Amino acid sequence: MSRATEITFTCPCGTTFPATLYTTVNVTLEPSLLYQLLAGTLNTATCPNCGRRAVSAQPFIYHDMRRGLFAYTHPHEEVEEEERETLLATLRRNYTLAVEASERISPPRAREPRGEGDPRQPRPTVRRRTPGEDLARMEPEVPPMQIVFGVGNLVALVDSLLEPEERLGRVALSTRDAAPEERARLLGIARRMAGELECLVDVDDTPGEYTVWVYGPRARTETLARALRG
Repeated sequence: MSRATEITFTCPCGTTFPATLYTTVNVTLEPSLLYQLLAGTLNTATCPNCGRRAVSAQPFIYHDMRRGLFAYTHPHEEVEEEERETLLATLRRNYTLAVEASERISPPRAREPRGEGDPRQPRPTVRRRTPGEDLARMEPEVPPMQIVFGVGNLVALVDSLLEPEERLGRVALSTRDAAPEERARLLGIARRMAGELECLVDVDDTPGEYTVWVYGPRARTETLARALRG
C-alpha cells in the first residue's frame, strides 16, 4: 500500500500551506500516483499564492505489483561514492530482512475455541517488529529490489514498461484572461472533464497566461482531445 505524510511548507513568498509527501508509492493500488510520477507532480509542493514549486529531496519506495517493479528511489542522480555504498549496504540488509519477514507473515490458522482459564491457552506476547517486517507488511509480496538514483531515471524506467496507450498524455486548456472568475471557471471545467475520464489536473499560473493541464493515460486524454476538437 502507499504511505504518505502531511508536511507544512513555507514558500519564499511567505505563504504557508500543507503538502503531501509519499514515502511508499504503490501504483497498483493507487494508479493515479503513476501519472503523478510521470507528470512530475509526485512529492511536489505547489504554492497556492505564487505558483512556485518545490520538489521533495526525500527518497521513496516505488512498487508496481502488476509489472514486477520494486524500486528504492533516491531523488538525486549524482551521489558521492561513499554515500552510495553505505546506502546500498543498508538497503540490501533491510531487503533481506523484508524477504525473511514476508515468509514468516501468514494468516493465522483457525483454532478451536477454548474456555477461560484453559492452561493450554497461550499468553499474548508483545515484541517490536524489525524494519524488514514493517516493509513486508507494507508490501507482502516483495519482488527483487532495484536501486534507482534520480527520479528522472525512475520515470524513464517506468515509461519503458508501459504500453503506448498507458503512457502519459496531456491536454491543455488555457486563457489569457486575468480575471479570477474566468480562471476559476476554466479550472472547474477541467476538473469535471478529468473526473469523468479518471484523469488528473495540474495548473500553470503565470501573469500572462493561465493553463490547466488534464493528464493521465494517453488513451483517455486522446479521447478528450478528440471531443474538444469535434
